[in-house]
Amino acid sequence: MKKKKNMKRVYIFIAIVILIIINVTVAVILITNDKKKKPKNNEVITTTTKVAKTTTTESTATTTSSTTSKTTTTTKAGEKVNYGNVLEPTGEKIVIGRSSKGYEIYQIKGITYVDGYLIANKTYGLPEDYNPGALNSTVKSAAAKMFEAAKNEIGKNMWAQSGFRSYSTQKNLYTRYANRDGKEKADTYSARPGYSEHQSGLAFDVCATNKPCITSGFNDTEEAKWLADNAYKYGFILRYVKDKSNETGYKYESWHFRYVGTELAEKLYNNGDWITMEDYFGITSEYQD
Repeated sequence: MKKKKNMKRVYIFIAIVILIIINVTVAVILITNDKKKKPKNNEVITTTTKVAKTTTTESTATTTSSTTSKTTTTTKAGEKVNYGNVLEPTGEKIVIGRSSKGYEIYQIKGITYVDGYLIANKTYGLPEDYNPGALNSTVKSAAAKMFEAAKNEIGKNMWAQSGFRSYSTQKNLYTRYANRDGKEKADTYSARPGYSEHQSGLAFDVCATNKPCITSGFNDTEEAKWLADNAYKYGFILRYVKDKSNETGYKYESWHFRYVGTELAEKLYNNGDWITMEDYFGITSEYQD
Protein backbone atom coordinates (compact mmCIF):
# COMPACT_ATOMS: atom_id res chain seq x y z
CA MET A 1 0.00 0.00 0.00
CA LYS A 2 2.82 2.32 0.90
CA LYS A 3 4.51 1.48 -2.39
CA LYS A 4 1.40 2.50 -4.34
CA LYS A 5 1.28 5.85 -2.54
CA ASN A 6 4.94 6.53 -3.33
CA MET A 7 4.35 5.75 -7.02
CA LYS A 8 1.36 8.06 -7.08
CA ARG A 9 3.49 10.88 -5.66
CA VAL A 10 6.15 10.23 -8.32
CA TYR A 11 3.54 10.43 -11.08
CA ILE A 12 2.18 13.70 -9.68
CA PHE A 13 5.68 15.13 -9.43
CA ILE A 14 6.45 14.14 -13.03
CA ALA A 15 3.17 15.70 -14.21
CA ILE A 16 3.98 18.96 -12.38
CA VAL A 17 7.46 19.05 -13.92
CA ILE A 18 6.01 18.50 -17.40
CA LEU A 19 3.48 21.32 -16.88
CA ILE A 20 6.24 23.66 -15.71
CA ILE A 21 8.36 22.82 -18.77
CA ILE A 22 5.40 23.43 -21.09
CA ASN A 23 4.59 26.81 -19.45
CA VAL A 24 8.21 27.93 -19.57
CA THR A 25 8.49 26.94 -23.25
CA VAL A 26 5.32 28.85 -24.18
CA ALA A 27 6.53 31.93 -22.29
CA VAL A 28 9.88 31.88 -24.07
CA ILE A 29 8.17 31.64 -27.47
CA LEU A 30 5.84 34.57 -26.69
CA ILE A 31 8.70 36.76 -25.47
CA THR A 32 10.80 35.94 -28.52
CA ASN A 33 7.97 36.82 -30.93
CA ASP A 34 7.27 40.04 -29.05
CA LYS A 35 10.90 41.11 -29.38
CA LYS A 36 10.80 40.46 -33.10
CA LYS A 37 7.80 42.74 -33.49
CA LYS A 38 9.30 45.64 -31.55
CA PRO A 39 12.16 47.51 -33.24
CA LYS A 40 15.21 48.46 -31.28
CA ASN A 41 15.84 52.15 -30.59
CA ASN A 42 17.94 52.51 -33.71
CA GLU A 43 15.66 50.49 -35.98
CA VAL A 44 12.86 51.77 -38.24
CA ILE A 45 9.99 49.69 -39.47
CA THR A 46 9.42 50.32 -43.17
CA THR A 47 6.17 49.35 -44.80
CA THR A 48 5.88 49.40 -48.56
CA THR A 49 2.41 49.41 -50.07
CA LYS A 50 1.96 48.44 -53.67
CA VAL A 51 -0.39 50.80 -55.46
CA ALA A 52 -1.37 51.61 -59.01
CA LYS A 53 0.51 54.66 -60.22
CA THR A 54 -1.84 56.94 -62.12
CA THR A 55 -0.44 59.61 -64.40
CA THR A 56 -2.92 62.07 -65.89
CA THR A 57 -1.30 64.64 -68.14
CA GLU A 58 -2.67 68.05 -68.97
CA SER A 59 -2.25 67.30 -72.66
CA THR A 60 -3.81 63.90 -73.04
CA ALA A 61 -6.13 63.29 -70.10
CA THR A 62 -5.23 59.61 -70.44
CA THR A 63 -4.43 57.27 -67.58
CA THR A 64 -1.74 54.61 -67.37
CA SER A 65 -1.22 52.18 -64.51
CA SER A 66 1.85 50.41 -63.19
CA THR A 67 2.92 49.00 -59.83
CA THR A 68 5.15 51.14 -57.69
CA SER A 69 5.97 51.89 -54.07
CA LYS A 70 3.70 54.41 -52.40
CA THR A 71 5.77 57.16 -50.81
CA THR A 72 4.93 60.40 -49.09
CA THR A 73 7.27 63.39 -49.26
CA THR A 74 7.13 66.85 -47.78
CA THR A 75 8.20 69.68 -50.05
CA LYS A 76 9.87 72.70 -48.52
CA ALA A 77 10.87 75.96 -50.12
CA GLY A 78 13.96 75.46 -52.23
CA GLU A 79 13.42 71.74 -52.80
CA LYS A 80 12.63 70.46 -56.27
CA VAL A 81 8.92 69.81 -56.53
CA ASN A 82 7.66 66.49 -57.82
CA TYR A 83 6.15 67.65 -61.10
CA GLY A 84 3.65 64.81 -61.03
CA ASN A 85 1.05 65.37 -63.72
CA VAL A 86 2.26 68.88 -64.56
CA LEU A 87 5.40 68.38 -66.62
CA GLU A 88 5.02 64.82 -67.87
CA PRO A 89 3.10 65.10 -71.14
CA THR A 90 2.46 61.75 -72.80
CA GLY A 91 0.99 60.81 -76.15
CA GLU A 92 1.89 61.19 -79.79
CA LYS A 93 4.29 64.09 -80.18
CA ILE A 94 4.08 66.27 -83.28
CA VAL A 95 7.10 68.53 -83.67
CA ILE A 96 6.12 71.89 -85.15
CA GLY A 97 9.51 73.57 -85.10
CA ARG A 98 12.23 75.08 -82.97
CA SER A 99 12.32 78.36 -81.12
CA SER A 100 14.81 81.12 -81.84
CA LYS A 101 16.89 79.72 -78.97
CA GLY A 102 16.86 76.15 -80.25
CA TYR A 103 14.15 74.65 -78.05
CA GLU A 104 11.95 72.02 -79.64
CA ILE A 105 8.32 73.11 -79.96
CA TYR A 106 5.83 70.28 -80.20
CA GLN A 107 2.17 69.47 -79.70
CA ILE A 108 0.36 66.60 -78.04
CA LYS A 109 -3.37 66.53 -78.81
CA GLY A 110 -3.33 70.21 -79.65
CA ILE A 111 -1.44 71.32 -76.53
CA THR A 112 1.82 73.13 -77.23
CA TYR A 113 4.94 72.34 -75.20
CA VAL A 114 8.42 73.82 -75.24
CA ASP A 115 11.07 71.71 -73.52
CA GLY A 116 8.29 69.89 -71.64
CA TYR A 117 6.55 73.04 -70.41
CA LEU A 118 2.96 73.75 -71.46
CA ILE A 119 2.70 77.07 -73.28
CA ALA A 120 -0.48 79.14 -73.44
CA ASN A 121 -0.04 82.64 -74.80
CA LYS A 122 -1.18 84.72 -77.77
CA THR A 123 0.76 82.58 -80.25
CA TYR A 124 0.01 79.15 -78.83
CA GLY A 125 -3.59 78.42 -77.84
CA LEU A 126 -5.42 75.56 -76.13
CA PRO A 127 -8.15 73.42 -77.71
CA GLU A 128 -11.68 74.51 -76.96
CA ASP A 129 -12.47 71.14 -75.36
CA TYR A 130 -9.38 71.13 -73.16
CA ASN A 131 -10.84 71.24 -69.65
CA PRO A 132 -8.94 69.89 -66.62
CA GLY A 133 -11.79 71.25 -64.49
CA ALA A 134 -9.68 72.72 -61.69
CA LEU A 135 -6.21 73.78 -60.69
CA ASN A 136 -3.70 70.95 -60.95
CA SER A 137 -3.27 69.16 -57.60
CA THR A 138 0.48 69.82 -57.54
CA VAL A 139 -0.19 73.51 -58.15
CA LYS A 140 -2.71 73.68 -55.30
CA SER A 141 -0.31 71.97 -52.92
CA ALA A 142 2.57 74.30 -53.80
CA ALA A 143 0.30 77.35 -53.51
CA ALA A 144 -0.84 76.28 -50.04
CA LYS A 145 2.79 76.08 -48.90
CA MET A 146 3.53 79.49 -50.40
CA PHE A 147 0.57 81.18 -48.72
CA GLU A 148 1.40 79.50 -45.41
CA ALA A 149 4.95 80.86 -45.65
CA ALA A 150 3.65 84.36 -46.36
CA LYS A 151 1.43 84.17 -43.29
CA ASN A 152 4.35 83.04 -41.13
CA GLU A 153 6.89 85.52 -42.51
CA ILE A 154 4.91 88.75 -42.96
CA GLY A 155 1.61 87.97 -41.27
CA LYS A 156 -0.45 88.37 -44.45
CA ASN A 157 -3.37 86.25 -45.60
CA MET A 158 -3.39 85.46 -49.33
CA TRP A 159 -5.26 83.00 -51.52
CA ALA A 160 -5.90 82.00 -55.13
CA GLN A 161 -8.98 84.00 -56.09
CA SER A 162 -9.19 83.13 -59.77
CA GLY A 163 -7.72 79.78 -60.77
CA PHE A 164 -9.01 77.50 -63.50
CA ARG A 165 -11.31 78.97 -66.15
CA SER A 166 -12.95 76.96 -68.90
CA TYR A 167 -12.95 78.04 -72.54
CA SER A 168 -16.59 79.18 -72.26
CA THR A 169 -15.93 81.17 -69.08
CA GLN A 170 -12.99 82.95 -70.68
CA LYS A 171 -15.08 83.64 -73.77
CA ASN A 172 -17.78 85.36 -71.72
CA LEU A 173 -15.20 87.32 -69.75
CA TYR A 174 -13.26 88.51 -72.79
CA THR A 175 -16.43 89.42 -74.68
CA ARG A 176 -17.57 91.60 -71.79
CA TYR A 177 -14.23 93.41 -71.65
CA ALA A 178 -14.09 93.87 -75.44
CA ASN A 179 -17.63 95.30 -75.51
CA ARG A 180 -16.75 97.69 -72.70
CA ASP A 181 -13.23 98.83 -73.66
CA GLY A 182 -12.85 97.76 -77.27
CA LYS A 183 -10.98 94.73 -78.58
CA GLU A 184 -7.59 96.42 -78.86
CA LYS A 185 -7.51 97.51 -75.23
CA ALA A 186 -9.03 94.27 -73.97
CA ASP A 187 -6.20 92.37 -75.63
CA THR A 188 -3.69 94.11 -73.35
CA TYR A 189 -5.12 92.66 -70.16
CA SER A 190 -7.43 89.77 -71.04
CA ALA A 191 -6.79 86.64 -73.12
CA ARG A 192 -9.07 85.66 -75.94
CA PRO A 193 -10.88 82.35 -75.38
CA GLY A 194 -8.49 79.45 -75.91
CA TYR A 195 -5.38 81.52 -75.17
CA SER A 196 -5.66 81.95 -71.40
CA GLU A 197 -3.25 80.33 -68.96
CA HIS A 198 -6.17 79.97 -66.58
CA GLN A 199 -7.61 77.31 -68.89
CA SER A 200 -4.45 75.23 -68.39
CA GLY A 201 -5.10 74.75 -64.67
CA LEU A 202 -1.53 75.88 -63.93
CA ALA A 203 -2.10 79.57 -63.14
CA PHE A 204 -4.10 81.72 -60.77
CA ASP A 205 -4.56 85.29 -59.54
CA VAL A 206 -3.71 86.17 -55.95
CA CYS A 207 -5.82 88.22 -53.58
CA ALA A 208 -5.11 89.36 -50.02
CA THR A 209 -7.17 90.45 -47.04
CA ASN A 210 -8.16 94.14 -47.15
CA LYS A 211 -6.17 94.80 -50.34
CA PRO A 212 -7.23 95.61 -53.94
CA CYS A 213 -7.88 92.33 -55.74
CA ILE A 214 -6.81 91.62 -59.33
CA THR A 215 -6.18 95.29 -60.08
CA SER A 216 -3.14 97.54 -60.35
CA GLY A 217 -3.87 98.64 -56.78
CA PHE A 218 -2.24 95.40 -55.68
CA ASN A 219 1.10 96.30 -57.29
CA ASP A 220 2.68 98.25 -54.43
CA THR A 221 1.38 96.16 -51.55
CA GLU A 222 3.62 94.26 -49.17
CA GLU A 223 1.98 91.08 -50.38
CA ALA A 224 2.87 91.73 -54.03
CA LYS A 225 6.47 92.49 -53.10
CA TRP A 226 6.74 89.32 -51.03
CA LEU A 227 5.34 87.22 -53.86
CA ALA A 228 7.74 88.76 -56.39
CA ASP A 229 10.67 87.87 -54.12
CA ASN A 230 9.57 84.43 -52.92
CA ALA A 231 7.17 82.77 -55.36
CA TYR A 232 10.00 81.02 -57.23
CA LYS A 233 10.86 79.02 -54.08
CA TYR A 234 7.55 77.23 -54.47
CA GLY A 235 7.71 76.71 -58.23
CA PHE A 236 5.78 79.81 -59.33
CA ILE A 237 6.76 82.59 -61.70
CA LEU A 238 5.53 86.15 -62.03
CA ARG A 239 4.06 85.52 -65.46
CA TYR A 240 3.42 89.04 -66.76
CA VAL A 241 6.50 91.02 -65.81
CA LYS A 242 6.63 94.79 -65.51
CA ASP A 243 7.76 96.65 -68.67
CA LYS A 244 7.85 93.43 -70.73
CA SER A 245 4.44 93.48 -72.40
CA ASN A 246 6.26 93.45 -75.74
CA GLU A 247 7.35 89.91 -74.85
CA THR A 248 4.31 88.51 -73.03
CA GLY A 249 1.63 90.45 -74.89
CA TYR A 250 0.03 91.62 -71.64
CA LYS A 251 0.46 94.49 -69.23
CA TYR A 252 2.14 93.99 -65.87
CA GLU A 253 0.10 91.85 -63.47
CA SER A 254 1.60 91.62 -60.00
CA TRP A 255 -1.10 89.14 -58.99
CA HIS A 256 -0.87 86.52 -61.77
CA PHE A 257 1.37 83.51 -61.07
CA ARG A 258 2.06 80.41 -63.13
CA TYR A 259 3.46 77.11 -61.89
CA VAL A 260 6.54 75.72 -63.66
CA GLY A 261 8.37 73.92 -60.84
CA THR A 262 11.27 75.24 -58.77
CA GLU A 263 14.00 74.44 -61.32
CA LEU A 264 12.71 76.72 -64.07
CA ALA A 265 11.19 79.20 -61.62
CA GLU A 266 14.57 79.95 -60.08
CA LYS A 267 16.06 80.56 -63.51
CA LEU A 268 13.28 82.93 -64.50
CA TYR A 269 13.45 84.69 -61.12
CA ASN A 270 16.99 85.65 -62.13
CA ASN A 271 17.91 87.06 -58.72
CA GLY A 272 14.90 89.36 -58.76
CA ASP A 273 15.15 90.56 -62.36
CA TRP A 274 12.36 88.37 -63.74
CA ILE A 275 12.74 86.79 -67.19
CA THR A 276 9.62 85.96 -69.18
CA MET A 277 8.94 82.50 -70.57
CA GLU A 278 8.89 84.05 -74.03
CA ASP A 279 12.38 85.49 -73.64
CA TYR A 280 13.81 82.40 -71.97
CA PHE A 281 12.55 79.95 -74.58
CA GLY A 282 12.78 82.31 -77.53
CA ILE A 283 9.11 82.20 -78.50
CA THR A 284 6.56 84.85 -79.48
CA SER A 285 3.23 85.88 -78.00
CA GLU A 286 1.27 87.51 -80.80
CA TYR A 287 -2.19 86.90 -82.20
CA GLN A 288 -2.23 86.06 -85.89
CA ASP A 289 -5.03 88.51 -86.73
